[in-house]
Amino acid sequence: MAFLDRFQRLVTRHDDALGFVRVGDEDPGRFPTERVWADVVKLYETGLHPAIGLCVLYRGRPVLHRTIGHLLNRPSDDEVGSVASPDTLFSMFSASKIVSSMVVHSMVEEGALGLDDRMVEYLPELEGGGREAIRVRHLLNHTAGIPDVPKEMDVERAIAEGKIDFRELAALRPTHPPGTFAAYAALTGWVLLAEIVERVAGRGIEIELRRRFLEPLALAHLGYGVSEADEPRVARHAMTGLPVPSMMSKIFERSIGVPLARAVELSNSHRFMSAVLPSVNVTGTILEMTRFMQMLLNGGELAGTRVMLPHTIRRAITEVTPRQFDGTFGFPMRYGLGPMMGGTRFSLFGLGTKGAFGHLGLSAVVVYADPRRHLAVSFLNTGKTMAAPGMLQWAWCLQRIIQAASAEGLR
Repeated sequence: MAFLDRFQRLVTRHDDALGFVRVGDEDPGRFPTERVWADVVKLYETGLHPAIGLCVLYRGRPVLHRTIGHLLNRPSDDEVGSVASPDTLFSMFSASKIVSSMVVHSMVEEGALGLDDRMVEYLPELEGGGREAIRVRHLLNHTAGIPDVPKEMDVERAIAEGKIDFRELAALRPTHPPGTFAAYAALTGWVLLAEIVERVAGRGIEIELRRRFLEPLALAHLGYGVSEADEPRVARHAMTGLPVPSMMSKIFERSIGVPLARAVELSNSHRFMSAVLPSVNVTGTILEMTRFMQMLLNGGELAGTRVMLPHTIRRAITEVTPRQFDGTFGFPMRYGLGPMMGGTRFSLFGLGTKGAFGHLGLSAVVVYADPRRHLAVSFLNTGKTMAAPGMLQWAWCLQRIIQAASAEGLR
């Protein structure tokens, strides 16, 4: 790939990749910050990710808060744009879902919604076709049976308009009885949830997110998309690694409506960055996203400000689907009511993370909280690859964080 070749030349042009590192406020204490960061530098040197940001809060303290790489906001043959910094804005992609799900849970907590309410009570236009059995909880835990977008749906036009019209999902028929089987829904369920939120609240989900969470917690740059003035601060994305395997390419196009390469291209556009897409375009700094996860880890409170009750979050992470092979991707997955859940043997957050909760985003973005180890983590990056040997180093970085927090004397 032309970009990857150019980027790797730029990396090797400099003897010291650490020249591309920027450090935010850190208080490591006994946490082995440098050992963890050394593995992140090795990942950067694979050339898979133009920019990487990692923020680790241990017992609420920022023990690691760094970025490495470039934003690609002014790409040319000789420069790749500004050096990434802790103030850089990263897209969370599908990790946006854990943020959006909490808006729903907040409304359930106050009694405006019920998890067992039928979807069609709020969206009567969708009555029929088996959809009347879909409940709010099924949309949250990917068991609604509608994982794929309709073939007739014009996703590119929807992004250009800044919002996907839920009525374009009227042709969907559940592939199995709702509530019986998990199949990851990249877009569909979240379009419906956003419409339900808007009808119940009388305001868009972006306003509810800001009102319920972002303003009280002083998360000034976390939200759906960014303002036009902030677009230069956004880290752009690039296809890297080996060609996408045919099977994965088909799965991806079926679930979001466009090929992976086109999705990455669209993600760098003004229309994507200014849209309200609850499943894919929450954007923010590594620290703000990690503080949001810390709020969940704390049971709904951050720095003395409470925005949710502990039992609401417990419900979201304990009402979990049985572990099964997900019907979309074929991986052994367990979903809470919004979050993806960790596990002992197979986990997106590292081995031995049963009880951890968070979400993966295209294709190696990870945010999670681990109650057992008192960790909140945002591991954000801009290379989009489905197949590359360097992904082993990415997985090792996640495992190194777990090892660091499990070290003698830390817990």
